[in-house]
Amino acid sequence: MNERIRLLVVNANGYWEYGDHNMPSTVCFKEADLEKFAELIAQESIVDFYRRYLDICSEEDITVQVARYVKEHFGVEE
Repeated sequence: MNERIRLLVVNANGYWEYGDHNMPSTVCFKEADLEKFAELIAQESIVDFYRRYLDICSEEDITVQVARYVKEHFGVEE
């Protein structure tokens, strides 16, 4: 799991259930905390994308830029 996502999990009061060999296997949230986690992800992503990543002069479609940003920023692929 990406370190940024780990930090957001902690900031949203999430916790890990541990699996084999004491390795975290599942991230868990109470319902209200899951909403907070989603808000933190959205807030960080939108602000960071617009401040540092969006190329308004590019002819590349914004959805392509967003997909690349998510992959690079969070280590998440389609």
